[in-house]
Amino acid sequence: MAKLEEITELLTNELEEFKKGITHLEKLSKDLKNSEVAFDLSDIKRQLCQLKTNQDDHFHSHDSELRNLSSDLAKAKLTPKWLLALFCIASILTVLALGYFGYHFIQLEDSKAETFENGKEQVILDLKGYFDEHPEVYKGFQAWSKEQERVPNQK
Repeated sequence: MAKLEEITELLTNELEEFKKGITHLEKLSKDLKNSEVAFDLSDIKRQLCQLKTNQDDHFHSHDSELRNLSSDLAKAKLTPKWLLALFCIASILTVLALGYFGYHFIQLEDSKAETFENGKEQVILDLKGYFDEHPEVYKGFQAWSKEQERVPNQK
């Protein structure tokens, strides 16, 4: 029986502790229902304004860096302007020189042909005059010329 009394006493103590816990919870529940939560948004608004300011500063610095990069890219070309101008001038001078020397080469060939024809006519006239003065040499020339016609060209 002593054990039964001990168990009942323990159960009674547990029930009293349970009642105290429930009353305490009821009191906390009433306090919670009666209390009002005041929302303070000023700190959040301040932080949002600061974030917006930081973002604006960042975007402005990003835009200025982008403009600087764009201007640097415009300045940086594969070849500088002076090198391009030098190349154009050298090309023009080369074309002019080739044209000039080509023209003079053609004129030289024409001049050589004309000089050859003039020289040929002059030699014929000089030979004719010489053969007229020396008919025996002319006869020897004719004999030599006929002999040359019989011999095939050995070139």
